Amino acid sequence: MKLALGARVGVLQGISVLLLCSLMGSESVQATSDMPRGEGYAPHNHVLPVFGQQLGFNLPSGWKQAHYEERAGVFMAEFVPELEALNQWSTLFCVQGFRDMAQSVNPEQFLDAMAATYQSSCEGEVVYQKLGNTEVDGHEGFHAILGCTAMVNVHGATQFNPEAYTSNPQGEIGYYTVVNGEKDLYLLHKSMRGDVFSADKPPLQAANSADFISALGPFSLK
Repeated sequence: MKLALGARVGVLQGISVLLLCSLMGSESVQATSDMPRGEGYAPHNHVLPVFGQQLGFNLPSGWKQAHYEERAGVFMAEFVPELEALNQWSTLFCVQGFRDMAQSVNPEQFLDAMAATYQSSCEGEVVYQKLGNTEVDGHEGFHAILGCTAMVNVHGATQFNPEAYTSNPQGEIGYYTVVNGEKDLYLLHKSMRGDVFSADKPPLQAANSADFISALGPFSLK
């Protein structure tokens, strides 16, 4: 499917918000809890109301919500380990929703556009490995690994973070799932930061991606 100009603009606007992920402060968000569904799951199953649907996942124990925002048709909620912050994290889980985008772009196209935009923030090489089609509760999706071998993370001063912050270059890589809901498009990704790495030996690959994301799943979309 070839995207119309308006749809492409919408995708790029959504991606620009994604790349600003973790620059803002925190806000509260409502989540429901339930009993774990199997050994190894946290004692609560988070369910976030994202536009017209309920998006569920399991948040590991020892994690906290660090940011919540909803504006201009984009929803974002971010989670990090309890002893970490948005300007200095080793692992992050982010949930995003894009209103009325399910008919404008399919999940693979969204990830392709995001990978192309990711290069502008990467000082090293971009790693983009497609893992193929997937689905969440019957909704079509696509998942992939996306990362940068060397990235400087710059955080401007805000009312929530009074001091600007610039990190030394780090490697950053994550597992990304994009799902088309009934009307809206949903993005879930878990990323990690660490030492600068080589593009031919990334710390996250198809072989270990299932283990990397397992504590958060299975995802649900009702």
